[in-house]
Amino acid sequence: GPFLFGTFGAADIFYAPVVSRFISYQVPVPGFAASYMQAVWEHDWMRQWVAASESEEWVIEQYETQPA
Repeated sequence: GPFLFGTFGAADIFYAPVVSRFISYQVPVPGFAASYMQAVWEHDWMRQWVAASESEEWVIEQYETQPA
């Protein structure tokens, strides 16, 4: 399978936040890593996690502003 140990498991869950950061910051990675990241990003649990984060209503303002 496309995940670290074949099927989606705890190791992939552990690295999901890393995948998210690499994607959002557009970190260049080799092809095999890009394939892995895409598989994690498209997993249903990841999609649910992202959707839940996007629906959060509260904001910590000091972390939302961009530095000058």
